[in-house]
Amino acid sequence: MNPIYVPILKAKEGEFEALIHLSERANNQVIPWFDVPPLDERTRITSETNSEPAVESYLNKKALGIADAWLGKPIFYESKPIFMDLPRWAPNAQTESGEHVIPYFRNRLEHLGVIVNPVVKYDVWDDPVYVNAFKSIRLENGQSFCIRLTMDVDTVADIKADPDYVSERLSDIVRQLKIDPVKTYLLIDFGDISSQADYIEEIIDKAKQAFFLARESGFSQIMLAGSSLPTSISLAVKKQNDTALVLRKEMKVWKTLLSENQSQNIIFADYGVRSPNSNDGSMFSPNTNGKIRYTIDNQYFIVRGYPLNVGLKYHQSHGLAQIVINSEHYLDQKFSWGDKQVSLYSNPEYKSGNPQAWIAIDTNHHIETVLMEILEFRHQLIAKKARSNQPGLNIHND
Repeated sequence: MNPIYVPILKAKEGEFEALIHLSERANNQVIPWFDVPPLDERTRITSETNSEPAVESYLNKKALGIADAWLGKPIFYESKPIFMDLPRWAPNAQTESGEHVIPYFRNRLEHLGVIVNPVVKYDVWDDPVYVNAFKSIRLENGQSFCIRLTMDVDTVADIKADPDYVSERLSDIVRQLKIDPVKTYLLIDFGDISSQADYIEEIIDKAKQAFFLARESGFSQIMLAGSSLPTSISLAVKKQNDTALVLRKEMKVWKTLLSENQSQNIIFADYGVRSPNSNDGSMFSPNTNGKIRYTIDNQYFIVRGYPLNVGLKYHQSHGLAQIVINSEHYLDQKFSWGDKQVSLYSNPEYKSGNPQAWIAIDTNHHIETVLMEILEFRHQLIAKKARSNQPGLNIHND
């Protein structure tokens, strides 16, 4: 299956809940990507049981959470694909029994019926333990590796000044894993692009350079990802009890790249409603602001409340939801499960929502909205191309 959209999600309860309630359309055209947060000390203590060491217990629970969210409850499991990465774990991280965490976690997911596309990090390929862990993985039919080309300062500089080095490094990954680049995914990952210093024009230029290098290296299944949401809501909405629009730069970049390369398979990916640099911890700070991140075409409509430890606390969500509904941006409660939840939470007599609940609501709406946006843009390009090919028809580009 070639996905239309790949949301890169943290493997956490809010994201799991969002996936459970996706529409059939989204289930058939989206492949989720799970970045599994590392095991912190608090989680280590709660994960360790009498029968299982902490790391194995933690990864087993994450695997079960992914399977339940994406495949359904055990008796209804139907194999479906995901992308899997453990980006913040040490390259040599192991379970207590000495098995590298990546093949261990992949095997647990496979056992539950998940079709796993393992993610290889380009910038970690120097580590021999990491390399050997991937060389031990044998792919089945319908599975592919995905190379994550993180567009950090060093990689961007290499692509511009020494593209042969980058190409050779990609070729080494292909050679050692004995894979065909034509059948291998490659993610051009810009990560956090929320800073005002991250200009769209410059990101487009970098994306083009990386895209053409990937094509010249033989890759045909290329994804483009980034996140315009900052780590703190205060960086997006300056004042409490206020709203703001945040441009989704990653979508603008993808639309530009696809418009100029319509014959190529460029897959859109993003980080949902969390910054890739957001806290991986399981606990929310008492100073966390109430907020709703409501995705619209090319932007986020963000409604910011105030710290959850003062005033109405979690009950402020009723007023925030009402602001979304009263705005010109709200679609309809029939559009998605997330939109229905916004409508329910706008009722003061309804339960109050904690941050995890709103991650689920915002993420569900986000995935449904982005998928619709992608499909509509692709249809616009097809229609525009068809009109331009009609004899005697003069089409002017706006």
